[in-house]
Amino acid sequence: MFGRVAVHIWEEDYEYLRYVKSLLSRLNIKPNFLFVEEENLLGDLVNFFSKPSEEREKAIRKHIEELFEDYEFYTLPSSGNATLEHLQENYDLIFVKYKKQLFRKSVPEWIISGTDGLRLWVYKDGANASVKKVCLPIDFSERSIRQVEFALKLREFIPFDFDLVYSINISRLKDKLFIGDYEKRLEDKKEEARHMFTDMFGERDMNLIFLEGDPYREMVKFINSSQYDLVVVGRRGRGMRERIGSVSLHLIRSLKCPVVVL
Repeated sequence: MFGRVAVHIWEEDYEYLRYVKSLLSRLNIKPNFLFVEEENLLGDLVNFFSKPSEEREKAIRKHIEELFEDYEFYTLPSSGNATLEHLQENYDLIFVKYKKQLFRKSVPEWIISGTDGLRLWVYKDGANASVKKVCLPIDFSERSIRQVEFALKLREFIPFDFDLVYSINISRLKDKLFIGDYEKRLEDKKEEARHMFTDMFGERDMNLIFLEGDPYREMVKFINSSQYDLVVVGRRGRGMRERIGSVSLHLIRSLKCPVVVL
C-alpha cells in the first residue's frame, strides 16, 4: 500500500523530521531523503542569502543524522520536469513540508501540478505525529474508495478514528424556497448520499458527517475547528487539474493539519 517512500527536505527543521520519524518508525519504513540542489536559488528572495548548495547539503545531512541512523540520501539536480519524472517513476509516497512561497508554487503544489498518481503526505507546521482523528472529505467517486482503503491500511499501523465528510451544496436555493421546502430538499440530498454510501461501502460501520454549503469554505471551516490530526483527500489526473485538482490544493493551503493527497 505505501510502496516506495521518500522524504523531501530543503531546510533544517527538527519538528518536521521528528514528525516524519515518528510515523515512519510505526510504518516500519526506511526513508530516502531527497534534496533538490537548486531549490533555494529559485525560491523567495530571503533564500537568496542562504548557504551555497554544497554547504547547505552538508548541513542538511548532518541535521538528518542527529535523528536518523538508517537512511539513504539523494541529491536531485534541479526542480524541473526531469526531477518530476524521477519522482513519478521511483516513488509512491513522498513526505513534504508545506511552506508558502511568494514568487512560485510551494513544493506540494509543484509536485501535484506535474505528476499523476504520486501520493503526498504534506506536513504543516506544529502538526502532531500522534494521529488519533482523521478526516476523509468524500464525493462518492472512485477517489473516495481509495481514501477509505488508505485509511484502513494506515490504521493497521496507527490506531485512530476517522470520519467521512460530505458537503451538500444547495445553499443557492435557500432564498428561493420556503423553509419547509428547503429542509425537505436538504433531507432528500442526505438520503441520496446515504444510498450512495451503502452502494459504495455496504454495511461497513463508518461515521458519515454532512456539511451544508460551499464545499471549499465549509470543509475548511469544519476541519480546522474539529481538531483533526490528518486529512486524506483524493485528486484527479493532470487533464482535470485546472478545474478540479484545485480542491486538494485549496485544502493544502488552508488547513492547519497535515494532508495526504492520493
